[in-house]
This record gives sequence, structure tokens and C-alpha cells, in this order.
Amino acid sequence: MTKLQLSFPLLRPLDEDLMYRVGAVTSTYGILGVRAEPGSDRLTVEYDATRFSPRDVEAVLARAGLPLAVRSV
Repeated sequence: MTKLQLSFPLLRPLDEDLMYRVGAVTSTYGILGVRAEPGSDRLTVEYDATRFSPRDVEAVLARAGLPLAVRSV
């Protein structure tokens, strides 16, 4: 397993609903952890790089409905 971290800027701060969605992302196999503070405009994701590419991680966050700002990967 190769652990990597990525930081994702958000379009708006996290509220209670978005924090719930962040929690749901951690149940995805290969996502090892997500750090975020309520009201923050950034997420940090720790993931298994043998299972995911940065684009895959971004896609998991987008499918969860998190308001990601445009990233250049």
C-alpha cells in the first residue's frame, strides 16, 4: 500500500450536510481518511495510490456531491 495525500479546494465552506457527505466518502475502499473542518474551504484526502489515481479520488468526491473547485491534476 502506498499512502498519498491530496488537498482539494472547495467552492464553498462545508456545512452540516456536506460534512455528512465527507463522512460517507471514507467508506469507499481505498480512501483512508478525509480531513475537513466545518466552515473550511479545503479537504485533505489520504488514499491508497495502488488503488486510486488523483483523478479517481476527485471523481469519488464529486460523486458524493462535494462542491470541488477546478483542480489541475
